[in-house]
Amino acid sequence: MTGRELHWEIDGQDVAVRIEESTAGGIFRFGEQNIPFTYISRHRHGGWVSVDGKPHEFYVLQDRGSHTVWLDGRTYRLERANKGRPSEAAELARGDCRITALMPGRILRIEVAVGDTVAEKQILATMESMKMETSLLAPMAGRVAAIHCRPGQIVEMGELLIVIEE
Repeated sequence: MTGRELHWEIDGQDVAVRIEESTAGGIFRFGEQNIPFTYISRHRHGGWVSVDGKPHEFYVLQDRGSHTVWLDGRTYRLERANKGRPSEAAELARGDCRITALMPGRILRIEVAVGDTVAEKQILATMESMKMETSLLAPMAGRVAAIHCRPGQIVEMGELLIVIEE
């Protein structure tokens, strides 16, 4: 069994998370909680796990200092706690910002066009997954440099959708 400890910033607090896993499953340790799991199936970005005999579908997308986890239709974003690394805002200020699909789903609407100037937290597009709509927001102000999707398109988690440049 291999293990790794990660430190995440959740609600402004540094939280240690330990994952011990083998090819068959493992244990997710979070604070005082120990959650054993068994892999049912796996693929590049996720799969199915069994926890307490119940199956759960999951997807994980790693992007810079964060992980986006999609579990049973809910999306969780975990920021890596800064351990001597530049902040995400500083990294974004140095270049383009890539907006990727947070989960597998379908693009419903695109609210911007190439060349548009956008404000921080402006809605760029809306996607649907498991009958839930999610708005994709601009993490910074800038100009839309490229759009790599269209309404009605089915996208995979992590797929590049929109590029914003400073």
